[in-house]
Amino acid sequence: MPRARGFEYWFGGIDLNATPDDSASADQHVGQSAEAGGRHVDQQTDGARTSNNELHVQARARTSVTLSSEESDGEAEVESTPEGYVLKIPFVGMLFDSPELALQHYNRYAHHVGFSLKIESSRRCAKDGELDKYVYVCNKTRKPREQEAVPVKQRNRKLTMLTDCKAKLRVKRDGARWKVTQFVEEHTHEVIDKFALKKYLRSHNKISMEEKKFIDLLHEVNLPSGRIMEIMGELYGSKKNVPYNNKTVSNSTAKLGDSNRIKDIPELLEYFEEIEKEDPRFFYRFKLDAENKVENLFWVDISARDVYPLYHDCIYFDTTFMMNNYSMPCAPFIGINRYGQSIQLGCGFVRNETSVNFVWLFERFLEAMDGLHPLNIITDQDAGIRSSILIVFVDIIHSFCRWHIMQKVQEKLGSFVAKREDLRLEFNDVIDYSMTAEEFEQRWADMVERYG
Repeated sequence: MPRARGFEYWFGGIDLNATPDDSASADQHVGQSAEAGGRHVDQQTDGARTSNNELHVQARARTSVTLSSEESDGEAEVESTPEGYVLKIPFVGMLFDSPELALQHYNRYAHHVGFSLKIESSRRCAKDGELDKYVYVCNKTRKPREQEAVPVKQRNRKLTMLTDCKAKLRVKRDGARWKVTQFVEEHTHEVIDKFALKKYLRSHNKISMEEKKFIDLLHEVNLPSGRIMEIMGELYGSKKNVPYNNKTVSNSTAKLGDSNRIKDIPELLEYFEEIEKEDPRFFYRFKLDAENKVENLFWVDISARDVYPLYHDCIYFDTTFMMNNYSMPCAPFIGINRYGQSIQLGCGFVRNETSVNFVWLFERFLEAMDGLHPLNIITDQDAGIRSSILIVFVDIIHSFCRWHIMQKVQEKLGSFVAKREDLRLEFNDVIDYSMTAEEFEQRWADMVERYG
């Protein structure tokens, strides 16, 4: 069977090529030096406690456990726990190279047992001002407040029931390392035994850095969150084994979208500048707001400027298209060539559909077309567009789009017309086959008089 190549970069703790026999070579770094295993445990002490402190991870249908420090709001991601990882119960005197490694170890232990944890407190040394103590506790620590119970109609899934749990791990700086000075193992509440439910615990519902890069790559090729979760489920053997849920993926990709939105406009303007250098006839304009952000944008390519004088007799302007990522209406100018085909004569984006923005857009269109006004324009029934056309365009015939008119008829008179087939047929005939304005007005008046 061919080996899966290239995935080691994305999944540092997952061997996609390993066979079941390879599980015997599990990670044996516990008790080694800090360079080998991320922490140091005294060899003599470790030998006395081996039988009591080793927790062998049971064979499960999973590939890894993803962990993260809450200290920096989920940004400090750590590596996944490989299958077959031998975990030690923390004990007083255990040494770590940093408080982050202590939190990582305790969080892995918490995932194995079935509880979530948080940082209760930290302290700075009075001598040098550096942090010298951390206390990590069960997420249900803190005695519940004594107050009158308020009836709840609907369950609040984000509510954590506090039970005054005493489970904790305290580490203090000891020279260049950090020593466990207190460890309380017992909990005053039930822990989560089912593996598929542990990912909903707050300190475990995180995405490792390697997997986040892979998810970002999938998102950049427009895969939705649901499909991304299906792919991760295939890698983990089952969707239930993925150590985070669909909402976590959605939140992660949403942050990526925010960063892309910040970069996209400058990159687009740089691209337009490069095109303009190659051909000065390429036309683009943009408008900045008070915060120096792009409010409106318009561009026309060379071919559109060339053919517009031939097909300026009628154009169609529509803003019903909305860019999902940016919530900006897309405003294309559409013409019709001699073959009855639609051609784009320009395109713009406006922040909102106000007459001020439409006036700016129409003026830029005329500027690009050397001041040549269209003879006819078809739009929807937007009041801002109508008023802007009267301000900018001279001696133009403004018509409403038939599709928008029929949508309004369906909305207002759909049930009434549906019961009168003869009225529906005559209505369509008047709309579609009236050749002049006078003929339309006469036939419309006759229809209204006939049907009341």
